[in-house]
Amino acid sequence: MKIGAMNNPRKPLLDEIKLFGGYGFDYLDLTLEYPEATPERIKEQAIEIKAALKSYDMGLVGHMPWFLNIIHPYESVRKAIVLESDKIFSMAHKLGIEHITIHPDYMKLKRENKQLVSETIASLKVLVEKVSEHHLTLCLENFEEEYFSVGNLKQIMSEVSGLKMTLDVGHAFMRVKKVDNIVNMINELKESIIHVHMHDNGGFRDEHLPLGVGAIEFPKVVEALKAAGYDKTITLEIHAEDREYLQISKRKLEGMWGQ
Repeated sequence: MKIGAMNNPRKPLLDEIKLFGGYGFDYLDLTLEYPEATPERIKEQAIEIKAALKSYDMGLVGHMPWFLNIIHPYESVRKAIVLESDKIFSMAHKLGIEHITIHPDYMKLKRENKQLVSETIASLKVLVEKVSEHHLTLCLENFEEEYFSVGNLKQIMSEVSGLKMTLDVGHAFMRVKKVDNIVNMINELKESIIHVHMHDNGGFRDEHLPLGVGAIEFPKVVEALKAAGYDKTITLEIHAEDREYLQISKRKLEGMWGQ
C-alpha cells in the first residue's frame, strides 16, 4: 500500500511537492486545477516538477477539477468540458500519470436519480473514450449515498467499459453516518476500486478532516480494504491549513495498516 497527499491548487505546485516529499509521502495526487495547477501552469514548470518528484522518489496519480459539470444541461457547456478535459488528460499523460479521478456532477438541478444515472453514463462514455486516447484510466469518485447508491455505482461501472472507481471514504460516510456503508461499498465494488481517498468528517458535511478528528471508524475501513485484497494507493485528502495534520494522519494510517 502506498500513501499520498493531494496538492492545494491555490498553493505553488513545486512548494507542495517539496512539502509532501519532506513528509515522506510515496506519491502526489495531482489535482490539475485552477489557479496554480492548470495544464498551462504545469507546462511552464514541467521540467522542475519532474525533477522535484524524482528527487523525492515520488510517483503521481491524477485528479480532475471537482467543479466540472459533466452532465450540464447545456450541450455547448458539456462540449467545452470535454475540450478542457482533453487538455488535462494530455498533460497527465505527459507527466506519466496512469489513472485520473473524476467527480460526478454536483448539480442535481432537481433531476431524478434515474436521469442523473443515465446522463452520467452517457457523459462518462465520451470521457472514457477521450481519456483512452492518452493511455489513461478514468476513475469515478463516489459522492454520498443519497446521490449515487452502491447499486447506481455498480450500474455505471457495468455500462461504461473501461471505467474504474476511486473510493472516497469520507463521502461514503456522509449523511448515513455508518461505517457499514463504507464496508458494503468496498465489498460490492472491490473489482472496480483502484484508488482510495481518506479523510474524516462528522457525518454531516464534506469536511476533509484529519483521521481521528471526525466520527469514521478507520480501523474497520482498513480491515475491509485488506480483506478485499486492496493494496494500491491511498490519498490522504485532508484540507487542514496546518499541514502537519497530514503527517499525523499518515502515521495513523501506517499504524492501522501495519506498516
